[in-house]
Amino acid sequence: MKSLNPSQNGNSSQYYRFPPELLDQPAQVRLDYFKKPDITVMHHNLITAYNQAHRAIREPAGASILMVIGPSGVGKSTLLRLLIKKILEESLEQMTKAVSWLPIVSVNAPAPGRGTFRWKNLYLLILTAVDEPGIDQKINYHNGNIVRGADGVLRIAEKVTEDALRLAMIKALTHRKPYVLAVDEFQHIGKMAGPEQLEAHMDCVKSAVDASQVPWMGFGTYQLLKFLNLSPQLRRRTKTIHFGRYRLEIDSELKEFKRVLEHFQHRLAFSQPPPLRQKYWEFCYERSIGNIGTLKDWLTDAYDLALSEAASTLTLDHLIATAKPASDCERMAIEAIDGEEALTDSRAKQNQLRLLLGLTQAKSQQQPSPPQVATDIPLPTKQVSKKFKRNPKRDPIKK
Repeated sequence: MKSLNPSQNGNSSQYYRFPPELLDQPAQVRLDYFKKPDITVMHHNLITAYNQAHRAIREPAGASILMVIGPSGVGKSTLLRLLIKKILEESLEQMTKAVSWLPIVSVNAPAPGRGTFRWKNLYLLILTAVDEPGIDQKINYHNGNIVRGADGVLRIAEKVTEDALRLAMIKALTHRKPYVLAVDEFQHIGKMAGPEQLEAHMDCVKSAVDASQVPWMGFGTYQLLKFLNLSPQLRRRTKTIHFGRYRLEIDSELKEFKRVLEHFQHRLAFSQPPPLRQKYWEFCYERSIGNIGTLKDWLTDAYDLALSEAASTLTLDHLIATAKPASDCERMAIEAIDGEEALTDSRAKQNQLRLLLGLTQAKSQQQPSPPQVATDIPLPTKQVSKKFKRNPKRDPIKK
C-alpha cells in the first residue's frame, strides 16, 4: 500500500495529477486508477491517529483494551490496513526466526442478524484468522469438533459449543502471541444490547484478554462510548484514540480538508479538470460532514456516473445526483458532534475535575475580597454636632 502525504510535497498538484495517457483508456481503467485501494492519501487526522495507534500497539502502557473511535466514514478501516502493513513490515525478520509467531491478528465483528451479538461467530472468525494454513507448528486443540484435515486446514463442526470455541481461541492466541487482536466494526458487539448485556459483553473481552495476555484493539463508531461508560475499572484498563473528522469552525482543519479535496480533484481523469476546491468545496463538505472516507466513496460514485455519460468533467449535477440525502448527513453530523464533545477536553471539564479533586474551591466557598476603593476620590466625612455652649451674658432678673 502506497501512502501519499500532501503536506510533504511542494507541488502537490503535479504529484497527484493523473498520467495524460489515462485519458485514452476505457472508463473502467480510469475509475480503477482513482479507486486504487493500494494508494492512501495521508492527511493530518489519519497520520495523528496512525501514530497514536502504532505506539499503543507496540507499547500499551498498562492498557489491555485499545479503542479507536470516530464517526462512520472517517477512514478507520483504512487506518487498520495501514497498521497491519506497518506491523508486518517491522516484524518480517522476527517472523522468519519464530515461525509460529503472528505479530497482529485482524477480524471484523459480524453484525447480529437478529437479537443481540453472538460470541460464537466472533470466536470462530478469530480462531480461523489465528490458525492460518500456511503457518508451521500447527496447534492441536484436543477437541473432536475442532480438527485439522489432511491439507492442514482447520475444520470446525457446526455442533461445537461456544465455550469450546472460546477455549480454542484463547489457546491459539496464547500460542501465536500477537501484539494485538484488532477487531473492526467493534460497535456490532453492543448492538441491540441493554446496560447489563453490554457489561456482560465487556466481561467476555476482559476475560479473553486476561486468559491470553493479548490486548484487544477495537475500531468503531461513537457507539463505543457506551462501553467506556460502564465502569471506572474498564476506563482504567482502556486507552482511547479519537480519529475525528475535519471541523469547519477550525481554520487549520478546513484548510486540510480543502487540500485533500484538491488532491482527489487532480486524480480524476478528465480533459477539463473539475473545480471541486474552487467552486464546490462547500457542498462537498456539507454532504461528507468533513469525513475523508465518505468524501472518497462519494467522489468515486460521482466519477463513475460522469464516465458513464462520457462527460468532459465532473459537474455539480453529478455530485448532487450521487450525494447522501441531507437527512442522513444531519444524523451523521449530530452523532459526530455529540461524540466529539464527549471525547474532547474542555475548560469546563477541567474546572470540574479540579473542583472534584480539591484543587479549586467552589465560588460559594471562596472568601469574598474586600472592595477596592480608589484613592483619588475623597471619602465623605461624617458631620459631628458640636457640644452646646451658652453665650456669655446675664440672664434677666424676675421681679
